[in-house]
Amino acid sequence: MKRLLAVTSTLALATACGNDNPPAPKAECQLEAIDLSACQLSSLAGVQPEGIWNLNINLNDGSGAAAAMRLSGGGSNTQMLLGVPATERQSTPESFFLASEYQQGTGASAVTIRFAAAGCSSSGPGQMSGIFRRCANGATDMRGTFDAVRVARRADEAEASGVELVGEVRLADATVTNVAVAHGHAYVTAGAKGLFILDLSDPAQPRQVNKSEPSDDFFTDALVNGNTLYVGSRRSGVIVFDITNPASPVRLRSVPESVVEVNDLALDGDVLYAASPLPNSEVYIYDVATPAEPKQLWRYFVEGAERLAGEVPLHVAAMGGRLYVSNWSFGLTVSDVTTPSKPKLLGRFANASSSATAVGMVGDRPYAFDAGEDWGAYLSVLDVSAPATVSRTGEFRTRPEVSVRAVAFAGTKVYLAYGQDGLRIVDVSVPSAPQQVGYYNTWRETDPGHGVAFLEGLSKVHVPGDGYVYATDSSRGLLIFRETAE
Repeated sequence: MKRLLAVTSTLALATACGNDNPPAPKAECQLEAIDLSACQLSSLAGVQPEGIWNLNINLNDGSGAAAAMRLSGGGSNTQMLLGVPATERQSTPESFFLASEYQQGTGASAVTIRFAAAGCSSSGPGQMSGIFRRCANGATDMRGTFDAVRVARRADEAEASGVELVGEVRLADATVTNVAVAHGHAYVTAGAKGLFILDLSDPAQPRQVNKSEPSDDFFTDALVNGNTLYVGSRRSGVIVFDITNPASPVRLRSVPESVVEVNDLALDGDVLYAASPLPNSEVYIYDVATPAEPKQLWRYFVEGAERLAGEVPLHVAAMGGRLYVSNWSFGLTVSDVTTPSKPKLLGRFANASSSATAVGMVGDRPYAFDAGEDWGAYLSVLDVSAPATVSRTGEFRTRPEVSVRAVAFAGTKVYLAYGQDGLRIVDVSVPSAPQQVGYYNTWRETDPGHGVAFLEGLSKVHVPGDGYVYATDSSRGLLIFRETAE
């Protein structure tokens, strides 16, 4: 199973220990030390020497990483490899080499971590394959190969089809993480920058009217229940706000009363589910019959999932007494929560990875629409009417170098936040044959911040039923769309 390592700060590649007499930091991660004798170096002559590239790194131990490389663009002159500024580059008709490095740790235990990518062959101007190495104090501790593709709009597509952009607002110095819409306002979570409240009286010109910034936290998700707003966070679990005055949320409390990370929220009737990957890999279940006063019913550890193997809950969805949990490498699980205080696993679908799921009825059958985040990830349409034997009836994908980030379902359509492929709208009225009926290409190479991580572009999507589609973008902020008749 590949590890998804979107940015270098999360790279499990960076775990080496120091030594008393480190060799020269570049030693085995310099171009001259990499054997390229079997390569077709002349094919590199046509490689484009600029742009933002997505990388699929395959390490010799069978693990790997989906990452990014910036040669130009992203609103910056800083070239980058795996989220770290480049320190060395060579590009000639018969060579390509890029290296980056940083210091891990401090003092006597500090280690110089260096990443190196050397081109080996190319089949076209926007594609390259090569050799990857990572060195700690000059000694190779990880090696493998990579495939790289320059990120660009698909050649056969216009900017949009069946969708128009109505409004857009970039929040200053903030990377948005999710959005909930209610009472004529958008509640936008923005990581360490907290919560932004936008007046949607004119969807073409969303207007910021308030902000709640945490002192030491990171906001991940938002969900509205009547006059109560729930915000997921990395340190405070679920934060409860009163939004009786929609423009002025009042923070009431947080649950549980301990430091836990909540990555995603779902509501089914009077029950709130919170996916908590850290520290214990569990799903918190709350009675919210009184919305502003959540009462914990259970801490659910999905049966069979192994936290140390990365099988952690990243996303939750709930419908009709069933809880659907995206457990990364453990896949999608279906549990009986008819009695929420006594959840029981009914079955699972062991996809390559599961990080986002939406559920709904198509005709008289329940379906889950499940996606992973990785090179080659895509949308699976799953018949979950018999949870013990979940079956895939259909799938939708664009291209392997771009990943699905989030899924929403409304009517007979699935709305996908598809990273650098923007918004995708897919008709699933025939579950075995999903058909794209609309799209909007949101990603632009020149937008600030691009080229740092594999997971960039459109990140979340929300369809509240007011005639608009709301989405968050890693660079552009909040985007508001409307479907059009083609």
